[in-house]
Amino acid sequence: MKNLKSIIITTVILTLICAISTGALAFTNELTADRIEKLAAEAEQKAMGRVIVAEDYEKNTVALNGEHVYYTAKSDGKAVGYIFTVSTHGYGGAVKVMTGIGTDGKVVAIEVLDASNETPGLGQNVTKKDFWAQFKGQSGELAVKQEITPITSATISSKAVTKCVNEALKLYEAVIKEDGNNG
Repeated sequence: MKNLKSIIITTVILTLICAISTGALAFTNELTADRIEKLAAEAEQKAMGRVIVAEDYEKNTVALNGEHVYYTAKSDGKAVGYIFTVSTHGYGGAVKVMTGIGTDGKVVAIEVLDASNETPGLGQNVTKKDFWAQFKGQSGELAVKQEITPITSATISSKAVTKCVNEALKLYEAVIKEDGNNG
């Protein structure tokens, strides 16, 4: 009987601790959700400014195997390019890439937004300029070991970034097809 009472008291105490901890985490999440969302939007705006410099970024959608959000970069009221953010699976997890494409259909710049799950010192090297700078000026279907030189010992990560850029180029083509022009 004494042993059963001890088990019940321990169970009640642990249940209370779990309930209080869960409540505290939910409360903290609720308090910080707006700030986290605001910081994410600011980071996205800064990244867009790095892939295509423009006065304004107009949010749009395009239909290609589902609905995709993209931004039209504008200066003096005219389109100077398009920005697409695409994610795919790399070696260790999701790889997320923002691609800026000029009105001529060529890559202006890319920014690897997330490769944090890729192998440190190998796959995460896709975030370095030596790798991502080679996408500038490219168009059409890109292939690793042809147009794109992979990171040594990180071919899967290199292919993931290339796949994201290829998907952005396809989205660009869909936008141009929908608009009926390129600017």
